[in-house]
Amino acid sequence: MTSASRSKHAVVPRLLRRERAAAYLDISPSHFDKLVREGRLPQPKKLDERTKGWDTHDLDVHIDHLPYAGGSVANAPSDWD
Repeated sequence: MTSASRSKHAVVPRLLRRERAAAYLDISPSHFDKLVREGRLPQPKKLDERTKGWDTHDLDVHIDHLPYAGGSVANAPSDWD
């Protein structure tokens, strides 16, 4: 199997373990833990009473609602509406 055909069939996980979830957000695992404890990031999902990981969709929603560095808010109405 060539690398091109392998990548075509690669599975991208939707649930990420702690370290991968932190890497997904480009932050350290300890900072990720702090943000989860503070409720600024979501809790992990459970499956059959086991913690399985963080849903990338949930992480994306939280990131979508963060303010921009200049103070503007994501998804703010524009003059184009």
